[in-house]
Parts: sequence; C-alpha cells; structure tokens
Amino acid sequence: MLHLLGDKSRIWLAIVAHISATVAMLWPSPDLPDIDVPMADKWAHFLVFGVLYYLWASALQNRGHILGLTLKLVFALFFYGIIVEVIQEYWYVSRTGDLMDVLANTIGILLGLTAINVKEKLYR
Repeated sequence: MLHLLGDKSRIWLAIVAHISATVAMLWPSPDLPDIDVPMADKWAHFLVFGVLYYLWASALQNRGHILGLTLKLVFALFFYGIIVEVIQEYWYVSRTGDLMDVLANTIGILLGLTAINVKEKLYR
C-alpha cells in the first residue's frame, strides 16, 4: 500500500508513527494497561521498531544511496532506542530503562530491514 502513497505522504506517515511510538514509550507506567502476554513489553518494542524501520525506509528509499541510507537508518533507530531507555531510567519515577528493550529494539530493526529487502526483491 505504501507504494500508492506519494513521497510526502510516506514521510508524514513515518513522522506520525515515530511521534506516536515516542509518546507510548515515554507514557507514565501506572497509566498503561496490564496485558497478560509473556514478555509483552519486549514484543511491543520488537514490533514498534520493525514498523518504524519499515516506514522510514519506505519513505526515504528514493533519497540517496541505499547502503548509506540503510546504515544511517539502522544506527539512528538504534541510538533513538537507547535514548528512550536512558530517559526512562533517569527522568521517570514510574519507568525504568532496560537493556533487554534495547535488544528487542535492535531485533525489530533487523525485522524491518529484512521486510524492506524482501519487498524490494518481490517488486523489482
């Protein structure tokens, strides 16, 4: 579906998703619903970062050398995830940073990278 959207629409979709993810990850913990799924927090990080990578890569794919873009996007999202965990650890009383969240973020980024590569191979 993203190929039907123009470049600007894809960029706005990525921006809105990124802002929404940031709000969700920094929302005070007592206000979040309890979900009875094992490792729900890790699954959420995994999926959010996979989707963020996919959306950003789709939005920016026509903007430069693909390898350079891929590396920049992987590192940008990786460091963004670390920054979120640092903020949770040091600026929130009700949230704590977690290295396992960083690992889940990284695996999610790799999922998004894989999805983009598969999409590119299918639609060449």
